[in-house]
Amino acid sequence: MLVSPRRYLPEKAFLRKLFALASGTIAGQGIVVASSPLLTRLFTPAEFGQFAVLAAVIAITGIAACWRFEFAIPVIRDDQAAAAMVLVASIVATLMALLTALAVLTFGQWFVELVDAEQLAGWLWLLPFAVILWGLGCIGSYWSLRRGTYRLNGVNRALTAGSQATGQVLLGFLATGAPGLIIGYIIGYVVRFVHYFATTTTNDRLLCRQQRLPEVWHVARANWRYPVFSAPASLLHTICEMAPAIAIAALFGPATAGWYALAQRLMALPVKFVGEAASQVFLGEGRSLIGANLYRFFLRTTALFIILGIIGMLPLLLFAPMLFALVFGEDWREAGVIVQLLVPLHLARFVAIPVSQTLIVLRRQDLQLIYSFLNLFVFFITFLVSYIIDLSAGTTIFIFSVGSGAIFAAEIAVSWYLAARGQQIGLRVGRDD
Repeated sequence: MLVSPRRYLPEKAFLRKLFALASGTIAGQGIVVASSPLLTRLFTPAEFGQFAVLAAVIAITGIAACWRFEFAIPVIRDDQAAAAMVLVASIVATLMALLTALAVLTFGQWFVELVDAEQLAGWLWLLPFAVILWGLGCIGSYWSLRRGTYRLNGVNRALTAGSQATGQVLLGFLATGAPGLIIGYIIGYVVRFVHYFATTTTNDRLLCRQQRLPEVWHVARANWRYPVFSAPASLLHTICEMAPAIAIAALFGPATAGWYALAQRLMALPVKFVGEAASQVFLGEGRSLIGANLYRFFLRTTALFIILGIIGMLPLLLFAPMLFALVFGEDWREAGVIVQLLVPLHLARFVAIPVSQTLIVLRRQDLQLIYSFLNLFVFFITFLVSYIIDLSAGTTIFIFSVGSGAIFAAEIAVSWYLAARGQQIGLRVGRDD
C-alpha cells in the first residue's frame, strides 16, 4: 500500500512556531551575511582567527553557564517550580562567571601565547562578563518558550545577530583590529539580555521573587539529570564545534584559523540558528506527545530537515571557493575550500540538532552524553594525528568533518530507534517536576 508523502511532513502548528522563531533569526542573519563582505575587507584573516579563538572560548564556557538547568524551565508543569528553576539557573550562571574569572587569572597568559595572540591578553577579562550574559539570555529564552511567545524569541534572535554585526562593522571602520570583532560580538549578548528583561511581565518577575531557598533547592535536586547529563553533553558538543578554531590557530596559524572562522560563520547560519529554533519547538511540542504521535513527529521533522539541508548545501559543495573569492575577496578563497570540506559535518548536524531532542523528551540524556564523548574523541584523535604526522590543514579539517558527521548520523539513528520503540510499547513521556 502506498503511503502519502504528506504523512512525513510536519504538522502546521510545528511549522508555524518554527517560522515564528526562525524568521527573526533569518532577519538577523541576513544582516550578518550582508556585513560579512564588509568585515572581510575591514579585518585580516589573522584578525578573524584571533577573534575566532576568543569567540570559541566564550561559546564553550557559555554553553554550560547554567549547567543546562534552563532546559527544565519549559518542561516543568508547575509555574512555581519553573520560577524556582529560573533562580537556580541564575545562581549557577553567577558562579560560572566567577570561575571563569579565576581561570583567566590563572591560565590567561599561557593561553594567548599558545594561539599566538598575545595582544589580546587584556581582552580576556571580557570572558566572565560574556558568560553571565550568555546564561541570563538562555534563561530568558526558555522562559519565553514556556510562555509560548515564540515570536518574542524570534525578535530577540534578530536583535542579537543584528547588533553583533552592526557593532563589528562600526568598530571595523575605526580600525580596532581583533578587539573590535570581540566587543561587537559581546554587544549582541548585552542586547539579548536587555530585551528579555524588558519584555518580562510584572507577574512573572513577581513569581520569581516569591521563591524561597527550600523550593529552589528542591527543584534543583529533582532536575539533577540536566547538570549530570545534558550539561556535559552540551559542553562536549560545543567543544567539538568551536575548539577546532583554537587547534587550527595553534597548529596552522591565525590566518588559517581566520579562513576556518569565516567558513564556520556562514555554515552556522542555517545549521545553528534554524536548527536550534527547531530544537526548541521540538522540545516544546514533543514533551506532550506519546507513542505513535512522537514517532510520527520525529519522522516528519527529520524528513523536513534532510530536504532543507541538501537544498541549502549542494550549491556550497559545488561552488563555494568561487563564491567566496567573488563576495569576500580573493584573500578569502581558501575559506570557500574549507566550506566544501565541512559539508558532511554540517549537513548531519543540521538534521541532528532538532530531532535529537527526542532523547531529552524520552529522558535519555545519558545517550546524548555518550555521543558527545564520541565527538570529542574524534576531535582529539584527528588533531593529535595531524600534529604527529604533520597533516595539511585541509586534510585535517576533512577527516574531522567526516568523523564528526558520522557521530551525528548515529545520534539520529538511535533517536529514530527509541522513538520507534516508544511507538510499539505506547511509551508515555516522563517529566521531572
